[in-house]
This record gives sequence, structure tokens and C-alpha cells, in this order.
Amino acid sequence: MKTLASLLFVLAFSTPAFAQLTCAAWPQWNTFKTHFISPKGRVIDLGSEYDITTSEGQSYSLFFALVANDQASFDTLLEWTEVNLSEGDLSTRLPAWKWGIKEGEGKILDSNPASDSDLWIAYTLSQAAKLWQDRRYAVLSSVLAERIIREETAQLPKLGITLLPGPNGFKDENTWKLNPSYAPLFILKQFAELYPHSPWQQLHDNSANMLISTAAKGFSPDWVNYNAEQGFFHDKHAPALGSYNAIRVYLWASLMAEDAPYKSALMKQLTPMVEHIVSSGKVPLETQTVTGKVSGTGPIGFGAALLPFLAAENASQSITALQQQMMMDTGFISSRYYDSVLYLFGTSALNKRFSINKNGELITNWSAECQ
Repeated sequence: MKTLASLLFVLAFSTPAFAQLTCAAWPQWNTFKTHFISPKGRVIDLGSEYDITTSEGQSYSLFFALVANDQASFDTLLEWTEVNLSEGDLSTRLPAWKWGIKEGEGKILDSNPASDSDLWIAYTLSQAAKLWQDRRYAVLSSVLAERIIREETAQLPKLGITLLPGPNGFKDENTWKLNPSYAPLFILKQFAELYPHSPWQQLHDNSANMLISTAAKGFSPDWVNYNAEQGFFHDKHAPALGSYNAIRVYLWASLMAEDAPYKSALMKQLTPMVEHIVSSGKVPLETQTVTGKVSGTGPIGFGAALLPFLAAENASQSITALQQQMMMDTGFISSRYYDSVLYLFGTSALNKRFSINKNGELITNWSAECQ
């Protein structure tokens, strides 16, 4: 007898069955809510110390709620985020990145915001305003976008305006520490369209340069340093290693529209990752971004994150192989937050629950063919 988890995987990867469901409920989203989201809207990283909640988890879940046309969950997630991570007002304080239960009390454990989460929250609000015709989301999105530009970017010499991972702790004298996975180009492009009088277009173009330049051997790093003398470089604080952060670079690239600026160049630059998966049948756990060497086997979420990228490269046999591997380990859908997030992104994109146009605008199936 098939378990519930197995049935969910069959629905997620069986094209005829899934086609009948795309315009209705999203069972994988409901499963995620059951296991990882509290009734009050807190996304919990199960098994972590202090059962932490991150602004990342809140931001991704807001996006999934929008893709699912689940406005009730969206508003609950947004309210929890605002009350607990932004001290009651997202318009006056970017959300703290880490919250948890310590000594029996729920509280902020690290108040520094994370720019990737802030971008995703602002982006999802901007798209929710369009899709649900609710101006209050648009107003909050514009305020957040302005704060991101003001508090989480810097003018780097010879590079220009650049996204910092957060407001504090990422500059040492004349060197900055950057995270390529924090800058999905489609979000930056959409903000350039929405807020043309702010420097989003420059930030978009500079981020594309950073993404391509830091993946010289075709593999993106988790972290990279930059200064005017050395350009992009690595050291012990930002080793030439790609893993849990960098896996999102391939995912974000694959979500871009085919005619989006820099899409072709970025996908071409990252082709070695696809070539490795096609030849080995596995997604590596770690990639050495300077030498091009790979090692280990990534968790289930890594494979899920690469599904849209492989689809864009017509690597159907590799997609099937990864799907089979996922069906042999379904435990993650109830216990492993990050794997589950990557799974929701990868499978919903593969199965066309949403797409993103060349200007970064979100197109959901429920707002198009489902009506």
C-alpha cells in the first residue's frame, strides 16, 4: 500500500495526474503547512537549536502561499513576520533574520536583517498586490524596496551599487563579503520596472556581472569577497566552495524567462553543473569554484532545485533519475525544512504552477489558464 508521502510524489511527478490538479489544490503546499507552519503563521525549522524561524522561511512561504492562491495563509504569515521580526511594523524595520524559543521565551536571536529574505518579501508583496488587487501590499512593498536600497546596498569601487547580505557585518576595511544566491535577477528586474527612479536597474546589471564572474568554472560559490584591488576573491572567511547557499543560484537562473536579460549568458556559464549531473546521475554536495572539482552527493532538496534547470537544458533522463531518487526518500517532506522548500520551488516550477516573464513579473496558473 502506498504511503501518503508516496502518493504526493506520484501526483507531483505524474504529468496527467498533475495536470488535473494544477488549477485546484496544491497538495505539496498543504503538506508543508501541516508540518512546518504554526497556526499563527510561524515557519519552523524543525530540529534546529531553539526551533528557529528565519526571515528566509517566512519569505519563501509567503511566495508559496501566493502561488497557491492561499490569501488566508499569506496574511497570517505576513502578520507573524511583522509582529515578531519587525517589532510590529515592517514599514519601519526590516525583519530580523533569526527568531527562536530560548529559555522558554520566543524572541529575536539575531536582529540583523537578511537582504535575500527582504527582497523576497518585498517582491511577493508587489506581485500579491497585482494578483489579488490589494493596494496595501503594494504600499508595503514599495517601502521595503526603498529600505533595501538604503540599508542593504553599497557603492563598491569599480563595481557600483551592490547588494550586501545584510546591513551589518559584511565589510572589513575596504573588502566586502557577498553572497551570489541572495540576488535573484528576476526580482531585481521587476523592481527596476516598478521603481524606475531608484537604482534597481544598475543593481540588476551589477548583480548579473557578479553572478557570471564568480562562477568562472561553471559553479557558483556560497560566499565571495570583493575589493577594488583584487576584484572577486576567496579566503578562509569566504572559501571557493559552493553548497547549501549556492544551490539557489542555479534555481533562480532557471526561473528566469528565456528572453530575460542575462538569462542566456548565465545559463551558459552554469552549464558545467548540468554536465556533471547528466554524466554522474547525482547532484554534488560541494563544488570547488576555482578548480571545478566536485564532491559528495547533495540532499534531496538539491536535486529538486535543479529540476527546472535540467528541464531548460532538455535533460529529461536526468530529471527522471532524480525524481526516482526523491521517491525513495520521502521523509524530508515532514521533517527537513530546507529540502522541503527547495522541493516546492523546483517541482512547482517544473510543473508550471507559475512562471516569470522577462520583466520579472510573476504569472501564476490560477490567474491565467485556470480561470
